Amino acid sequence: MKDKDDEFNREQDELELRANSALESSVENLDPAVRRKLNQARIKALESKASGVRVFKLVGAVSFVLAIGFVSLFNMEQESINSTPFAEVLEEDLEMLEDLEFVYWMAEQELEVTN
Repeated sequence: MKDKDDEFNREQDELELRANSALESSVENLDPAVRRKLNQARIKALESKASGVRVFKLVGAVSFVLAIGFVSLFNMEQESINSTPFAEVLEEDLEMLEDLEFVYWMAEQELEVTN
């Protein structure tokens, strides 16, 4: 199996070398006007590719800024919902604990009276 893979790779390498040499010789034999038109077309294609990348980067940046804006807006709404100060909550909890202690004391007193 390995011998077949090695042979296949050698054949591929040879084919690649022959194709490259054939393409290079055909380019050398081209008419200068055709060569110039090919170079202009290549430059034009590269410029359009670069402008497409710039547009993509711009769209990505705008999307990122909008996403951050929505997240921060959502967080501000959450903070306004939970705006009860901690001291008020603590005070209410203490009052509730005192009430529970009183109820427990009354239950103990009732048990002592009935026993």
